[in-house]
Formats: sequence, C-alpha cells, structure tokens
Amino acid sequence: MAKFNFYLGATASSWLLAILIIAAELYGPFKNLLKSTFSHHWIGKGIIITIVFLAFGFLLRNKESIANLSDKKLAWHSILGSLIVIFLFYIMEFFK
Repeated sequence: MAKFNFYLGATASSWLLAILIIAAELYGPFKNLLKSTFSHHWIGKGIIITIVFLAFGFLLRNKESIANLSDKKLAWHSILGSLIVIFLFYIMEFFK
C-alpha cells in the first residue's frame, strides 16, 4: 500500500499550472486576485499547485493506472504536454 502517489500528484498539478498561467494572462482580474491574495501571482500559483499536488498524491495513493497508462508514463506525458501548451500559448501571444 503506497502512502503517496507522486506521479498522479505531478500529473494533476502540471495541468493545473498550465490552466492557471493561461487564465491569469488572459483574464486580468484573476491575475490581480492572485496578487492581492498571495502578494504575487507566481507565489499564488505555486501555493495552489502545491496543494493540488499533495491532495491528488494522497487521494489517489492506491491508484495504479489511468486509461491503461502507468502512473509514471502519464506523469511524463502530462508534464511535457503542459510545458508544450504553455510554450505555444506564449508564442501565440508574442506574435499576436
């Protein structure tokens, strides 16, 4: 019995980080909410994804696979996918 599922915590937090970054860049009031609540929007994102990482890691500690993918493979695909999404978002914003 596992006590913590690092891979599923990383999966959830990586996708949430991509969502938070894009939402904060596209919707100013959300970015301002993060700033006013946590003193800086990146500190707010860091705290939120840390909470999600821990919550999903503990809540899904006994889960071994999702959609026939191992936890490790799912985490790596999710992390790389969210990085690509963030990168493409900033590329599109730059050329806008």
